[in-house]
Amino acid sequence: MDPPGWFPLIVRGGRGATATHDGATLTVRFHKAPVAAGTPPTYGRMPHGSGAWVDRPLNDDEPVILTQQMDAEEAADVIAVLRIQDRFWNFVCRNTNTGSFEVLRSEPAFMQVRID
Repeated sequence: MDPPGWFPLIVRGGRGATATHDGATLTVRFHKAPVAAGTPPTYGRMPHGSGAWVDRPLNDDEPVILTQQMDAEEAADVIAVLRIQDRFWNFVCRNTNTGSFEVLRSEPAFMQVRID
């Protein structure tokens, strides 16, 4: 369970999402998805390179940048995943009201694909 005020933000990789690392901080920039991320079966509705809350799209006042303290090896994994258009990353974050989201923790998120 995450502390109060921290919420999952799903970012879809691909063109439009950029991730950089400066030695201590991962910085991810993305576009605002016009739809909520929803649940793993609906993540694919989000455009490539976009981010959204699980329960709603970001609003006009929310930033499109998030930062997370991590080492270079961890950051390399995130950067690699966000280069792939059909991969997703879950950032548990809060709005700092300083132009970016602060990330508590993050991990890969996987879209469920139905197999008939």
